[in-house]
Formats: sequence, C-alpha cells, structure tokens
Amino acid sequence: MAKRYTSFAEVWNSAKKSDPLPLSVVAAHDVDVLTAVHLALQSDAILPYLIGDAHSIEQLAERIGIDRDRVVVIPSHSDEESAYIAAEFAERGVVRCVMKGMLNSSVFLKGILNRDFHLRTGRLLSHLSIFEIPGFSRLLFLTDGGLNIHPNLEEKDAILMNSIEFIRDLGIEIPKVALLAANEQINEKMSVTVDTHQLSSRGRQGHFGPAIVEGPLSLDLALSKEAVEHKGIQSEINGEADLLFVPTIEVGNVLGKAITYFGHGVMAGLVLGAKVPLILTSRTDSYSAKLASIGFAMLASSHFLTMERS
Repeated sequence: MAKRYTSFAEVWNSAKKSDPLPLSVVAAHDVDVLTAVHLALQSDAILPYLIGDAHSIEQLAERIGIDRDRVVVIPSHSDEESAYIAAEFAERGVVRCVMKGMLNSSVFLKGILNRDFHLRTGRLLSHLSIFEIPGFSRLLFLTDGGLNIHPNLEEKDAILMNSIEFIRDLGIEIPKVALLAANEQINEKMSVTVDTHQLSSRGRQGHFGPAIVEGPLSLDLALSKEAVEHKGIQSEINGEADLLFVPTIEVGNVLGKAITYFGHGVMAGLVLGAKVPLILTSRTDSYSAKLASIGFAMLASSHFLTMERS
C-alpha cells in the first residue's frame, strides 16, 4: 500500500526507527540549527559533528541544554573551511549527511562539492522542498525552487528523475507529478508549455518509471478536484498532486515563500544527486523545519546508498 505522509511528525516517527545518522553541520553556530540537533539527540537519531566557531557553538549548546559529551565540535576559521571539513568527513565516510547552518547556500555547496573530494555522482544536483501546510491533507513536494535557475529540457528531465525516484523510495509507489505552467493549453509562444508537454509524453512512455506525470497544468488543477471538474479537464492527477514541478527557480522560490508566509507552511529541504543527502534550508527557517529536514535525510539514507551502488 502506498505511503503518503500527512505530517512531519509521521516522518519523524518513521525516521526514528532507523539507526542514528552521522551528520556534520556546517557553520553550526545558530540557535535554530542547534535546537534541531538537540531535539534529534533526544531521540538518539543522530551522531552530530558541529563545525564552525567553536566558542559560539559551545556557548549556544550549553544554553540550549545539549549534552556536550554527545557532540563533536570541530573548530574552523571561516565558512569556507567549515564546508571543506564537512566534505572531507563525508568523503571518508565519517558522516552520511551534511547539513547547512549559518552560511550562504552558495558557499555551502561550493565547499561540499570541492574537486578535492568525490561527492558528485554525475547526476544533476537538484533541490527538493517538502511542505507541511495547515489544513492540507498530506505533505506536498516541490522542485526545483532552490538550485537550478532556468533548466533546459534535459535538465528538467534530470530534476524530475531525482525527485520521482526519491519520493518512490519514501513509499509513494506511483507519485502524481504536476508540471506547472500558467495555462494547461500548449502554446508555442510559451516555451514552458512545450517543455512540460514533452516531459509528460516521456512520463506516459514509462521514462520516469511508475509515476503519473501531467503537464502543462495550472496550480489549481494540480491541487483542486473542484477546479478539474469545473474546467472539464481529464486528469489522472485529479487535483491530488504529490509533487509540483516548477519551470524556473523564481517560480519555485516565490511559490515556496508564499506557502510559508501566507499559508503558514513549514518547509523541509534536501539537495538530491550527490553521494550523501545535503540538508539545505534557509537561514531564516525555524528549528522545526530543520528538524523535519533531518528526518527526511534519515529516511533518505537507503535511497542514497542505492544511488551510490548504481
């Protein structure tokens, strides 16, 4: 039976059944990051390596109540050095996940993907957001609003493959994927609709494996059965999309922040395509968003081991 998580609490309860996840936190001197680490430690879910300003980390850890004997603090002199150390730990197998702390995303990714190490797999890296939204019946996935700026058709294909495979590994056997556009009609003057139509055709041919891939679809058709019925659209998704696929980073960024600020949703975030899961959340995200991301990284461990062997 397909598993569709309805809340981050469900994700966390499933994740806690796994072995503790060794992870490094880059630039860990942040209250929300360390609060998430503290809560994960209370469930014996992680083995954390905290990298960054050691004095600040230790002060904050003491204030939050983290047992100093349960964490390893690694001092560094800069964000760049912190990311480099974390990448080295992942390369050596000391950790199986790397988490972004109080630093810029570009600095984080540049350090983690340094050519001195081999954390790339040859796949395109892409960002997957997961939202818990008040009043919404299930967790909602979105890609790619955090990494790829204006992907071409083949890059869109790779982004879709990353997300669909990951979502299937979470237990959703046949993900419903809505390829978003402003209109459900194909219009040569709107290149997005042309791309989504081609991707949808590939989906029907089984290119993405077991999945329902439809597009172009407007947002209302992706999420509302009433809209589908009112417009008289024939849709296998029928307003119940698991994954929203956006054409550009601007669309994903704006939609994600609208969910967060207007819809009061909480977002977890992972980067897919590397040898280990990369937890990539905003520096302004709450500790609950960061904790949820740790939960997804724990569930993702088997997915990433499979990708490494393939």
